[in-house]
Amino acid sequence: MLLKHKSIFFVIVFFCLCFLMPPLYGQSIRNRINDIKSADPFAISGSVGASLGVSYNSNSPGSTPFSSNIYASLNLSFYSFQLPFAFYFANNTTSFTYPQLPTLHLGFMPTWRNWKFHIGSSSMHFSNYTYSGLSFMGLGTEYQGKLFRMGVFGGMLSRASKPRGYDDRSAIQQLADSLLGLNVPESTLPQYMRLAGGFKVGVGNERNFIDFSVFKAKDRVKSLPQEWRDTIAPQDNVAIGLSGRFAIRHWFSFTANVGASLYNPDLRDSIRIAEYQKYERYINWLFTPGNAFKLRFAGDAAVNLMFKSFNGSLTYRFVQPDYVSLGAQNFNQNAHSLGTVLNFTLFKGKSNLGLVGYVQRDNMDKKQMYTNQVATYSMNWNSTIGNIFGLGLMYSGIKQNQYDGTFHVIDSLRVNSIVHTISVSPSFSFEKANGHSIGLSFNMVQNKNLNPLNKNGADVQTMTIGGSYNIDLTAIRLGISAGYDFSMSSSQYSHYNSHGLNVGLNYRIIQKEKLNWTLNYNGYVAYNIQKDEGVDNDFSLSNSLGSNFNYKRHTASLYCSLSNFSNLERIGQRVHTDLDVRFTFSYSYSFAARIIKKKTKMERTQDRIDRANRKLQKSVSKPINRDTED
Repeated sequence: MLLKHKSIFFVIVFFCLCFLMPPLYGQSIRNRINDIKSADPFAISGSVGASLGVSYNSNSPGSTPFSSNIYASLNLSFYSFQLPFAFYFANNTTSFTYPQLPTLHLGFMPTWRNWKFHIGSSSMHFSNYTYSGLSFMGLGTEYQGKLFRMGVFGGMLSRASKPRGYDDRSAIQQLADSLLGLNVPESTLPQYMRLAGGFKVGVGNERNFIDFSVFKAKDRVKSLPQEWRDTIAPQDNVAIGLSGRFAIRHWFSFTANVGASLYNPDLRDSIRIAEYQKYERYINWLFTPGNAFKLRFAGDAAVNLMFKSFNGSLTYRFVQPDYVSLGAQNFNQNAHSLGTVLNFTLFKGKSNLGLVGYVQRDNMDKKQMYTNQVATYSMNWNSTIGNIFGLGLMYSGIKQNQYDGTFHVIDSLRVNSIVHTISVSPSFSFEKANGHSIGLSFNMVQNKNLNPLNKNGADVQTMTIGGSYNIDLTAIRLGISAGYDFSMSSSQYSHYNSHGLNVGLNYRIIQKEKLNWTLNYNGYVAYNIQKDEGVDNDFSLSNSLGSNFNYKRHTASLYCSLSNFSNLERIGQRVHTDLDVRFTFSYSYSFAARIIKKKTKMERTQDRIDRANRKLQKSVSKPINRDTED
């Protein structure tokens, strides 16, 4: 019965569109034909490249030191139709891709006056909680007038797919894959054909409106073989949405979206009521109830204020547990949140202040074991004085709390923590004969456990102070950077400090339009002070040298590094103790050629003239028959 009503719906939509679409549809086809006609008959492009690397790490002395890869790509273009090929070999692993018959997703979205039409593969937006953005294969139309708006579509959200096993490739494909060393494709489960449709009607313009939308999706049970119907559950869903916006000039607006969803996760477990069986064929096409079906609600609302030097918003959102709409993406369920954003523009635009606060709490249905609450808040200040001085200030905090749910939280295990982050970054820049810039930075992160009954050493504090200087000597094409940083980290069980110096050089050996050659060096040295007993202080060192060369379509790079580092971490800081050496060289060449070039109108005219001239010359040079002349 569902298919019968769906068919009627599709036929009505199809005939409505047919009266308006022939000229628009033909115009889209003509545009595509013109694109093909203007493209080159045959063009080829691609790239080839290779790289070789040698590495040594004292932490993994038995690992293979050599690494290499070779790759190539080729793209054949016939009148704008692309045929891509690609080959990749790396460390005895080979992959090869080649053109395959694609899954066609052809779609047209022509417009005419206030109408927009959807033919083939397309997408629309009704509401955040009903249908939003998922692609469908079918027909649809939208109308936007001065005071009235509407939209309707019908089609297929998901096509039926067959199960892919480990041996579903053709014999030729299996042979090619085995010769190239390709992996066997993984198996996947099949899916039902999912039919969907809906409509939206509303009144108002872009600033003030109210919309009502309905979305319906249902899996077609017979689209899968019988043996898979016991494993994969077909689904059914109806969602209703109401959206609106109210605005006063340009300084105030209120928006709201609410949705209600009827969702049956398993059509195989449908409810059968004897006295209503004769009405099932009239009801089940809209929704088939089941023993596990759910009615859930979701929504959000926001107030926005916009002035010359201030704008702000207050937003509330809630999503009940197990809220599902087959026409929208997944939601962060079983939670509600309240947030605010404030932005101030001060001193004629030279300073900006931003304030953000957000609180989220879950366990709306009181069925979780515990209830979690997270509050985040931040402040950002950015200020500039001319083109010389800049200052950035940032603070953020994260507060986590845990409360009782269906179980009581033991006080000694209750989550109650806060994280503070502070950052200050002034900067200076000026230019005389060369460009100079100076930057200072201060960062502090404090993670504090506020549960007095659970002092498990989770309190951690890190602080970093640093400064940098950069100069660009344009006359000799040399850029120089240098910096110093001091970091201090402490916890209940460990203390760690570090002093670091870094220097960087960027020398542009050749800098031309088609030829560029650069040389880069970066060095870093640090003295690490371990304040714990039995741990010695040490030095960490990192040096890297690289060069990049570009000439027309040729690209080559060389990279060398010598460092001593370790993957061990102490209070979130990496402790440098192990030796690592790396060398890498890579080269690539890209090419593009028009084998058969598309001729211009002037060139085609000249060809016709040349052919006519050649034909005329042949007729003039043809020998005269004397007998015929007499």
